[in-house]
Amino acid sequence: MNDLTYYHQCSFDLKCQCKNEKEYLYVDCSSVEMKDIPRFPSNVKTLSLSKNTIRSIKDYTFDNLANLTDLDMAGNKLQEKMVGRYAFEGLNQLQRLTVANNDIAVMHLPEGIFKPLMSLLYLNVRHNTITDNLQGKIIGDLRALETLEVDIMQTYVDSLFGEGLSLLVRLKRLVSGLCGVYMLGRLSFENLEQLEHIDISSCPITIIMLDAFSNMSHLKFLKIRFRKQHQSSIVDQIFQDLQKTPIDTLILKRTFFTAVKFPYDVFYYLNNTSIRSLQITDNITPTTNTPYIFRYLPPSLRHLDFSSDGLGQFSIYMPYLLSMNLRNNSLGKFLAGQSYMLSLKTDLQSIDLSMNNIHYLTFPIFHNNVRLKAINLSQNYIKDITFDTSHLLSIQILDLSDNSITHFNETIMNAFTTLFQTTDLKIDLTNNVLQCSCNTVKFLRWVLDHNKRFLNQERYMCKFENGNIANLTSLKETVNQIQKECSSYTTLIVCVSVGIFAAILILCSGLIYRHRWTLRYMYYTTKSKYYRYKPVEMDEIYSFNAFVSYSDKEKDFIINEWIPNIEQACDMKLCIHQRDFLPGEDITVNITNAIRESKKTVCIVTQSFLDSYYCIFEFNMARMESIYSRGGRSTIFLVFYENIQPKDLPLVMLELVQQQSYIEYPHDQQGNVVFWEKIKEVLK
Repeated sequence: MNDLTYYHQCSFDLKCQCKNEKEYLYVDCSSVEMKDIPRFPSNVKTLSLSKNTIRSIKDYTFDNLANLTDLDMAGNKLQEKMVGRYAFEGLNQLQRLTVANNDIAVMHLPEGIFKPLMSLLYLNVRHNTITDNLQGKIIGDLRALETLEVDIMQTYVDSLFGEGLSLLVRLKRLVSGLCGVYMLGRLSFENLEQLEHIDISSCPITIIMLDAFSNMSHLKFLKIRFRKQHQSSIVDQIFQDLQKTPIDTLILKRTFFTAVKFPYDVFYYLNNTSIRSLQITDNITPTTNTPYIFRYLPPSLRHLDFSSDGLGQFSIYMPYLLSMNLRNNSLGKFLAGQSYMLSLKTDLQSIDLSMNNIHYLTFPIFHNNVRLKAINLSQNYIKDITFDTSHLLSIQILDLSDNSITHFNETIMNAFTTLFQTTDLKIDLTNNVLQCSCNTVKFLRWVLDHNKRFLNQERYMCKFENGNIANLTSLKETVNQIQKECSSYTTLIVCVSVGIFAAILILCSGLIYRHRWTLRYMYYTTKSKYYRYKPVEMDEIYSFNAFVSYSDKEKDFIINEWIPNIEQACDMKLCIHQRDFLPGEDITVNITNAIRESKKTVCIVTQSFLDSYYCIFEFNMARMESIYSRGGRSTIFLVFYENIQPKDLPLVMLELVQQQSYIEYPHDQQGNVVFWEKIKEVLK
């Protein structure tokens, strides 16, 4: 299966582009300055010859294109005299034909030219030469036609179309091109009463008579643009006529002007219809101190468009509306204090309030709009979000582009952050000159943290403190740069207010940490004086030859080896905490007194010793004693009872090792003799 979807140069004509899809060929020969129509392959499915300089279509030009379904020849120089009677012969499968923007007078085409187009559903012959109203002798052959886009000339008051068009029983859609129709009467569409869609917005309508549409029993779509209007009764007549139709969509442009007050009961007649979409736009309504209150909104209406109507005040009962367009009015002053909604509830999902000179909105304007998904507030003068967002439980799009927003305050950021947690909200801040400064860096960081929530972020503009305006092409880099530039100023301001205190606090904390063992030593030595006082004489008389610091796991080593070899054999006195500490005394006081009353402190270093809080405490207290009470003389001696790696030793203990103030216990009989002799020398 061939699924190629790209275009390439056609082999039969290098100026054209072709696309192969399955067994068919899609050909685009538009805008290539083609003057004559070449012969195309028989498998062509769609063909565009638009925007060239083709003047003629000869007989049987397309007779081999039995598969062709779409032919576009718009924007050429075709003339009816140069189009052959059999120009479209062979196009039995053609469904769409466009010959708009040429010089063809459809009425003067050869009779029967469209007979081969038995499958044609769409014909566009707009913007050609108008000579007369369409009688139908040419187009009447297109019995399958569903859509007709054609120029209309009104030569008399009655029917706009000849009897021949009544044969087009499948025709549902009519769109006007060039149009000279100024008035619609009761018989204007008498031969096309089956129409469902009428767009005559290109016609300069001035007058519409009663019953112009009353016989259109299938009419669902109507679009009219008035050239001039001075009597609202004519519009009332349209509404009256539409009561007799299944109208679904009504579009009226330039309906009411300065000389005519917007009708108070504009919806009165529409209450009797099934209308779902109403557009009344491009008007100039008079200034009034009374808001337009529409009490007769049809219950079937779902989409309302009052854009470009010059409305200064507007309130509506809208329990069933789904969308409302109030774009390009003057509602800013009104909405600053009041709401557009009078009903207690609404199904509204979309509202457009763009281009309304809005500076701020009243706080409860969106209350009870729990189904609102899209809000368009673009092209106004909003500087800050003044409305409550807590009711917007379904919001997805908030368009704030083209306003005067520089940043959001913290309250608004928190409100939107809450919405981000429960909705799919996206915000558009395009063409707002945001402020990039130290004061707004928190807002910018918030935008960066929620960057997927902001549309078109690469187009955001930012004004720096030096007045320069630049695109926020890289928000992350910009925020980091601002934070870096602001850090010196912000930190300086903060530090000036609390700097002295912080500096002193940091300095004191550092000194306390650095000298923590000194301070603890001083504390415990001072504390010990209140429990037991023993003067230290100048001749250095001590109660013990050594205080032995060890982990409880080495208790047997102390009892079985140290006491017999040192105390019993050498008449020396050791301070053993399990034996010599005073019962009931604070352990820290006992440790401090033991170190002060001992000539030396011997640490039995094992892994258990290093893991013990009190062993390390004893080591550090002994170290402080040697520094502050013993004149700097080393009073600590390390005995490594286990093999400990240097990397596992505290730095201060490693310094003692480097000073050779240690010995290793040999754990063999011959080595033990030497070991104890060394210990005796140290403790003398």
